[in-house]
Amino acid sequence: MFKSGDGLSGVWKRLRINIKARARLRRQHTFKARALQLRYVALEQRAYADTLDVGVTIGRYFLAGTFILYVFGFIAPKIPLSELPAYWSMSAHQLSASIGIGTGWSWFSMVGYGDYLNFLGIAFLAGLTIVCYLRVLPFLLHRKDFVFSAILLLEVTVLSLAASGLLTFDH
Repeated sequence: MFKSGDGLSGVWKRLRINIKARARLRRQHTFKARALQLRYVALEQRAYADTLDVGVTIGRYFLAGTFILYVFGFIAPKIPLSELPAYWSMSAHQLSASIGIGTGWSWFSMVGYGDYLNFLGIAFLAGLTIVCYLRVLPFLLHRKDFVFSAILLLEVTVLSLAASGLLTFDH
């Protein structure tokens, strides 16, 4: 592999070429393996999985970014980090009463605060199932699978109503 008269620069050059070739072979092997696996998966399953994969990646980066903004103080929090331990022993009702926040979607009005900005990423990830279902719907309609399409639309409707907070009950 290495000749005795190559010198150090020749050795490094051959080593780089060898590493690049191995990486290329690994990528080719991974691509072939994925293609073989996907041969037995339905198109709508792939669409769902790909949409979920992209959404989770976006959500992960969004959560990490908003958390960094919060922890390093780029955006001021509603509750300063130094006062946070005083609220740990409170129930959710006591906490919301003491700092003046409501329940449900009332956090959305406080997105300007660093500690509530994180909720956007959580809400995005929670709504990702609805987006994935809507991505699958055209495949079902194209296949003329109207029963499954109706079930999917019903599920999207129920999830959207549940997330909206319109169906709340006081206890």
